[in-house]
Amino acid sequence: MAKVIKTTTLLADKSGAVWVEAQLSEAQVKRVINSYKRAGIDLTPYGSPNQVIKQVEEINAFFTNDERSRSFVEAGKLQVIGVGF
Repeated sequence: MAKVIKTTTLLADKSGAVWVEAQLSEAQVKRVINSYKRAGIDLTPYGSPNQVIKQVEEINAFFTNDERSRSFVEAGKLQVIGVGF
């Protein structure tokens, strides 16, 4: 059985009000959006700030642990990004 990837997802309406914040797979996101749509509420999925921060931390960890990437960073050829909220 294949592993299902779940990510923290925010589902918000056009005014920016968040209706759902949960760990969902892509299929679950589609099902929830369709359920709300039947009730007359249009939602759009967004990644949460925590998800973005985690992804940046994973990228930075890779650059730190990978010898070639680390040399690019030290030489100023690759800039490591940071996120602050």
